[in-house]
Amino acid sequence: MSDDTRAAPGNPRRAIAAAFGEICNTLDWNHDAWLALMAKLEAAGKPAPSLTLAEVTAAIDAVRGQMGVH
Repeated sequence: MSDDTRAAPGNPRRAIAAAFGEICNTLDWNHDAWLALMAKLEAAGKPAPSLTLAEVTAAIDAVRGQMGVH
């Protein structure tokens, strides 16, 4: 999903779909990017089920910016 297709914050269904789309896009990432994402998520200091979609997508965005993956 490209950055220009992100959902408007006023539409919760589109926002949820966009968040899951961002997560799905990480399946195409290389191993190093995945390791960076796992480290970013672990750094939140929360159990995985307690992470919010906002925290996950923020970590994805951070790794994307850091490693140049899409």
